[in-house]
Amino acid sequence: MVNTPRYSRTPLLGLLLTACLALAACGTTASQSGADTSSSTSAAVLDAATKAVESGYAGAYSEPPKSGPKPATGKNIWVITAWQQVRALAYQAEQLTEAATTLGWKAHTCDGLNNANGGMATCVRQATAAGASGIVLVSVDCAPVRQALVEAKKAGVKIASFSGFDCDDPTQDGSSPLFDAPAGYSADMPNLASFYTRLGTMRADLAIAKTQGKAKVLHIAFHGIAFGSYVAKGFADRIAACGGCEIVSTVKIAPADVPNIRQKFETALVQVPQANVVAVDVDHFFVAGIQPALVSSPRKDLVVIGNECQIDNLDYIRSGKGQQFCLGASNAYRAYTTVDALNRVFNGEKIVPGGVGIQIVDKDHNLPVPGAEYVGPVDFAGLYGKTWNGSSR
Repeated sequence: MVNTPRYSRTPLLGLLLTACLALAACGTTASQSGADTSSSTSAAVLDAATKAVESGYAGAYSEPPKSGPKPATGKNIWVITAWQQVRALAYQAEQLTEAATTLGWKAHTCDGLNNANGGMATCVRQATAAGASGIVLVSVDCAPVRQALVEAKKAGVKIASFSGFDCDDPTQDGSSPLFDAPAGYSADMPNLASFYTRLGTMRADLAIAKTQGKAKVLHIAFHGIAFGSYVAKGFADRIAACGGCEIVSTVKIAPADVPNIRQKFETALVQVPQANVVAVDVDHFFVAGIQPALVSSPRKDLVVIGNECQIDNLDYIRSGKGQQFCLGASNAYRAYTTVDALNRVFNGEKIVPGGVGIQIVDKDHNLPVPGAEYVGPVDFAGLYGKTWNGSSR
C-alpha cells in the first residue's frame, strides 16, 4: 500500500471515520477549467510515456544487496503503527515482525491509536521504557512524536522508518533529522519524497499513454498530508508537460472530507463531462466511496487509475468495474529492506538500499491470485536470508 495515508501533524485515520459537522466546513476545493486545449502532445512526450508504461509493467525491481553484516544479537524492536485497525498497517507490521524474527530478534507491535491522546508518542516512550533496541515507525511521521524520539535517542534507541517522514523533510518543518535509518527502498528512490513523487509521475505517464496524449483528468488529491503533496506534484508536473493533456478538475480531499467523498466525487464527475481519466491519489478513497460511485455511473469510458495496490483495490481491478490500475510497491519487500537497514545500523555499517520497484497492475498484468497481497517479482525474503546468513548467491 502507498502505503496508507499519513497525516504529518494531526490525527488522520480517526478523522477518516468522522463525518464533517457541516458540508460547508469540509476542506475540499475543486478547480475546473472546462476549456478545451488547442495544444497537442508531441510525439516525443507520448513516446516517453508509452515507454515508461512498458517499463512500469515490467517493474523496476532488483535483488537486495548480496553482502551485509551478520544479524546483530539480542535485539528487541518495537514496531509503532499509526493505527492497527487499518488492515494495510497491520499487514506492514506483520511483515516487519517476520523479517525481524528471521534475524533472531524479538519484535513487539504498539498501536498508535491514530494519535488519540498522544498515542503515537506514548508508544515511543513505552518502547524506550521497555529497553527497546530499535523502533520502526509505520505511517508515523517525525513531527508529531519529535520529543519522544529525542528521549528515545538519548536512551540509545535506534530509530528506523518504514513509511514516516523524518523531521528534516519540508513537510515536517525542515528541522534536524532524527532517524538513524530513514525510509529508502532503492538506489533511485533513496527517500520517501522521491518514492511518492515517482508514484505521481508514473500515474501521469499511464494517463498519457492510455489516452494517446489526450488525457482530461479529474484528479482526486489528498490534501494536507505529508505524502500527498509529493504524489500530487509528481502527477501534475508530468501532466503539465503533455501539451494535449490537462487536469480539468482537482478535488482536494482533506481527512475530514472522506466520509462525504462519494458525493463530492459524483458531483465533480458530472461537472466535467469532458474528463476521460480519473486519477485517485489514495487507494483508500475507492473503498470510502469512489468505487461504488464508479460502478453505478453511466460513464464507462473512463481510464481509472489508483495508487498503492491495497488488497481491496486488487479485487476491484479483478472485477473489471471501476478502478482499473494501481501501482505496486511491495510492502513486504519494503519491510525486509527496513529491517536490513536497521541491522546495518546496529552493526555500525553504512545502509545499503534494497531493490524495491514500482509495478503497474491491471486486470491482465501482475495481478496476484484472489486473496493475496501484492508482493512483487523478487524473492526478497529468500535473498535477504542468504545475505544475513552469509550464504553465496
